[in-house]
Amino acid sequence: MTTNRKDASRCALGIATAAFIAASLGIGSGPIHAAGQDVPAAAEGGGRKSIADMKLFRFEFDNDTALGSDDAYTAGWSFQLHSRMMDTWNPGFAGWIGKFPGLGDDGRGGRVTRFAVAFSQIIITPSDITIETPQPADAPWAGLAGATGTWSSYDNRKLAALQVYVGCMGPCSQAQDVQEFVHNDLGAGDDPAGWGNQLSNQLLGDVNYEYRWKLVAAAPEKHAFGRFAQDLAAGAQVGAGNLATYARASIEYRFGWGMPQGFTKIPDPPGVGLALDPVYFDPGQPIPDTAHWSYVFNVVGRFGSIGYLAPAEGGETESGYNHPSMDPPAESDVVAGIHIVRVPFGVHFTYYHALDEGDGDVASSLDYWNLSFEYRF
Repeated sequence: MTTNRKDASRCALGIATAAFIAASLGIGSGPIHAAGQDVPAAAEGGGRKSIADMKLFRFEFDNDTALGSDDAYTAGWSFQLHSRMMDTWNPGFAGWIGKFPGLGDDGRGGRVTRFAVAFSQIIITPSDITIETPQPADAPWAGLAGATGTWSSYDNRKLAALQVYVGCMGPCSQAQDVQEFVHNDLGAGDDPAGWGNQLSNQLLGDVNYEYRWKLVAAAPEKHAFGRFAQDLAAGAQVGAGNLATYARASIEYRFGWGMPQGFTKIPDPPGVGLALDPVYFDPGQPIPDTAHWSYVFNVVGRFGSIGYLAPAEGGETESGYNHPSMDPPAESDVVAGIHIVRVPFGVHFTYYHALDEGDGDVASSLDYWNLSFEYRF
């Protein structure tokens, strides 16, 4: 049974409102302090706020048009708000998140803790968006929108993160309105004529967990301005729910000049991946001066298995026909990124290359790129 567009709009508005209400409720309380000291918000040169005491706003945008296609995972975006770095969990989280495996804070000194909220949208289409009739042999017409809350605890040796996703798939996502506005009103592409065949409304929920650890770490003094550093880390990630149920292993290599401690930023769509800002500063040491350019590069290889992916399952559509299921796409991929940062601003470009073709009967391309802009405040 389908839902009318008025109800769909209310659904999407409710998701967005929940995300931004959560973001406004004092995300992250209290600045990071040096171990054993009661220090006011640390300042770098010139009286600026320390990077460790800054929150982070990030806008991420995914697309594939520059790669010569406009299909499959054709576009996505997210707004994210990440807390400042906290030396310990605040009381609201310590009693439950702090007891989750890997998410302890070690007390004063050691690991830092973060919380993040995000609102995201994903748009999926077949390879020829000008066809108005159903295309059962290609990717479905589908839109997803949701909100996430992410908790992380990490240092320069290990990272653990837990995320909860709540959202919906179908007209409630407003994906049709967004793509029609970009293509038709802004003239950025062909008229997407097949949205009458999109997958019908479905509530979605997912829980994601990730753990990473360093295999090779650079000495702390090499993470200074102008110095070259490199590291190597391994990781594992799992997800369970009716958005995506999967397991994946990864190996990541980072290198660059002025590279901060921590781990690689991988801008997966929230819900299919985790929204993280894994930059680390030791709370027991003075915060370094970050008023310089940082140039960091990464290559990540990921190998996994997807047991369930909501858009790939097909099902009832708004035009009444049932879109067939397809094999989950891109279970393994290579992710390459360039990260240019001068606090408070940062720009990140990431390219995703699929190592498997997914369903061999589907002609849609699986590669895409991500462009992220961030501001610390």
